[in-house]
Amino acid sequence: MKVPPLRALAAAVLAVTLVLSGPAAPAHAARTQANPNGPNTSLLEMLDFALDVLSQAGDGDVSPEDLAVLTQRVIDALNQAESAVIAHLDAIAVADLRSNATHAVVEFEDINNLSEDVLWDWAQKVSGDALRATEYLDVVSAGKAVDDVGYAVVTMFPIALVARARAGLGTTNLRNQFRAAAQKIADKLAPTCRDHYPEPNSIPLIRAYTCTVYGPHTVTQLEQNWLGHWQLGPIDEAAVHAASYANTSRAVAVEWLRQLP
Repeated sequence: MKVPPLRALAAAVLAVTLVLSGPAAPAHAARTQANPNGPNTSLLEMLDFALDVLSQAGDGDVSPEDLAVLTQRVIDALNQAESAVIAHLDAIAVADLRSNATHAVVEFEDINNLSEDVLWDWAQKVSGDALRATEYLDVVSAGKAVDDVGYAVVTMFPIALVARARAGLGTTNLRNQFRAAAQKIADKLAPTCRDHYPEPNSIPLIRAYTCTVYGPHTVTQLEQNWLGHWQLGPIDEAAVHAASYANTSRAVAVEWLRQLP
């Protein structure tokens, strides 16, 4: 009877942890050194704050000063995510998409300082750029390429929606376009999951469940039951599935699909 040594099991669990978390980027890292595979919590916050702006602007009862405060929350969240976003944008091969998305990220920081006429023009421009970005979702198929374009899309659309809300322009059609784009991202970056047995001759048997989006976005969980007692696990398949795409643009797209009014 072969029972896997504890050290081997610990090493397997450690490997799973490394796959899930990825290498940490130094706090002082330059944009080109940012970890594009790291957490995108700030982008999810940006989405929440953008929805607040849209809701308040739609009600029409919020003062311009309060709207500027709400907008600043969106800006601050994007600033926290900017290095990782730019790292994804830098990887995009299409020059106009890369340039337009980067320009939107950089210019958004000054939206509270734009005059009414300039804001109107910029809101229309960034809306058009966001719509054009979605066209590239139809021509990319490799996981990383889809994710890079996905980051451009999920970053540009909230910027465009906030800009339009601040300029007094309609947002309904653009929201619907964002929903369609988010669905494409969710579909194209859907994880592939499988059961497998890393040590098929071991007793008790170790079962592994792995979900992969692409490359580093792979998560594995192990389970092992011996005489009715869990030595590892049990596996939470839904958690493994969600963790595999947690640090991709799919996470933001799925959240948008969930929250979009």
